Amino acid sequence: MDVCSPTIDSQPFAAPQEKQPLYHYIVVRAGLPAGLMAAQVCHAAGESSPGALPAGTYAVVLEASQEALGALEAQLQLAGVPHRSIRENDPPWNGALLAIGICPQLKKEVKRFVSSLPLLK
Repeated sequence: MDVCSPTIDSQPFAAPQEKQPLYHYIVVRAGLPAGLMAAQVCHAAGESSPGALPAGTYAVVLEASQEALGALEAQLQLAGVPHRSIRENDPPWNGALLAIGICPQLKKEVKRFVSSLPLLK
């Protein structure tokens, strides 16, 4: 299984001013029923995390329209940003893109892709 592999410092006790935190962004399609949305967030987080993230990693859940989510996927692919796209194969979604998990990394690496998206309400 291919797992996201951000650079993670193996020295968890580094002084806070020396270490920049990782950000784990999840972008979910707006307007989904609450249960389905929660499931897609879980899938995206689980599939895009290498596991054993360092303390101080930020988790950020954003929402996007169907069109904006598709555009984000294309931008991430083009830029080579490690991510996992989550599609729901069951009806009525039939393969629709419902969430994207961006592999944990420094904020400066992904900010330009997600800065216009609102936090999940």
